[in-house]
Amino acid sequence: MSMEDLRAKCVAMKELQAKKDKLEEQLSAINKDLDRLRIVEIPPMMESLGVRTATFEGVGRVQTAADIYASTREGQKEAAMQWLRDCGYADMITETYNASSLKALFRRQLAEGIDIPDDIFNVTPFVRASVVKA
Repeated sequence: MSMEDLRAKCVAMKELQAKKDKLEEQLSAINKDLDRLRIVEIPPMMESLGVRTATFEGVGRVQTAADIYASTREGQKEAAMQWLRDCGYADMITETYNASSLKALFRRQLAEGIDIPDDIFNVTPFVRASVVKA
């Protein structure tokens, strides 16, 4: 094992990261094109043709379905949960915690030598290499 071996591994890592970034860009563009077709272009075409379902050889059955986007307005989480409780939907509310915050807590605790209950949590420290500047 030599510095040249290390350099070769680092070059390979950088190349793979570049490939990954390019594929993620391509996936983002594909997702935009897919959404344009399935949300913006095809449903109005099917509606103007008076069809909700169409079958095409080599494609299969294409159908439209009503859907919605839904989210809680920023800063309204507590009000939303209260509204759900008031309307009898309390069973939709779950208590949770943020995974990134939990990782940060465990990182600090490990650095400070504080024990983390291994009967409750799976914690696997590791060291990762990253290219920070080209």
